[in-house]
Amino acid sequence: MDSSVVFNIVTTAIAVVAVVTSVVFGARQARIAKHANHISVMMDLFAEFRSVEFHEQHDYVTTRLGAECDPAGGVRGLPAEPRAAFYSVVYYYQSFANLAVFGLLDETLLATVLRTRIVSVWEAVRPFVERERELRGEAGGGTYMSIFEELARLAADLPPEHVRARLTASRRGRLRGLG
Repeated sequence: MDSSVVFNIVTTAIAVVAVVTSVVFGARQARIAKHANHISVMMDLFAEFRSVEFHEQHDYVTTRLGAECDPAGGVRGLPAEPRAAFYSVVYYYQSFANLAVFGLLDETLLATVLRTRIVSVWEAVRPFVERERELRGEAGGGTYMSIFEELARLAADLPPEHVRARLTASRRGRLRGLG
């Protein structure tokens, strides 16, 4: 074989390896960047989660809203303080759900982390949301809080042991990386 042919084959092989390596590392960087977006968004939203006021409103919505207020008036018929608690808590979770719909957050991760809270809030507010949909009519009532409802459905469908299984899998992955 002519030395120029061997040289061309070797340089072509090196070029192919360089392109494949670039593609693999580029895909890895894109995945890392996507996870970095998840972390910053989650941290921003969890900042509110650390406030005492949010937890008081959350407790109110999940334990007292249905007992103290009639869902017949929908969300708009709630008195001022219960309505403020509703908006604060429900739209907090709705924000997470919206980010998941647009691919900025992994909805399974979200549902895993906040599973019981999402489900308990949805169960508490469902009668108010359903009535609000009726009051709004076909013009926009059917989609009111539908993204949050879907997130709650996903969270409810996750088995309770899902969180523990994800933690165990995560630990195994980190331990493999150390070995």
